[in-house]
Amino acid sequence: MAPRKGPVRPLFRPRRARRELDRILSRTARSYRPLYRGGRSKALDRAEELAKEKAASARDMTEADVEAQTAEVERGFWPKLKRVARQIPFLEDLVAAYYAVLDRKTPLQVRAALAFALIYFLWMFDIIPDFIGIAGFADDGTVLATVIAQVGGAITEEHRRQAREALGMETA
Repeated sequence: MAPRKGPVRPLFRPRRARRELDRILSRTARSYRPLYRGGRSKALDRAEELAKEKAASARDMTEADVEAQTAEVERGFWPKLKRVARQIPFLEDLVAAYYAVLDRKTPLQVRAALAFALIYFLWMFDIIPDFIGIAGFADDGTVLATVIAQVGGAITEEHRRQAREALGMETA
């Protein structure tokens, strides 16, 4: 499938995207408070900038590109999540994004943007390396929150329900 040409409707609904971003950032800010002393670090600013660039470039991705990214996410997502779950304050959002990427009803460009955020999570050596512990996931949370803000309501309540169920927070 070729990328769509011409005017593209916005990926996000600004009010809902802002609420989602605020919710994720407030939850992560509590965990990452030491990183924000004296303002946010340059590393987190760079992570946000990178996420915005990748979300914008998602418009140019083909179905084949997104399928390749989805396969990469599927291979590495659950093994890494099991290793680091206790260190991630944005866990439900991360798993909901995973289910949105797998959902064929999610628009292609949204799947592409979310797939980037999930692949970024899978990279051990990113802007702040994950082996640093909880601080190593601050950039991952920033990337995820930024991409979710760009795609707004594309992560549905069904994706969130699937996430809660997978995490044992809700029964089927």
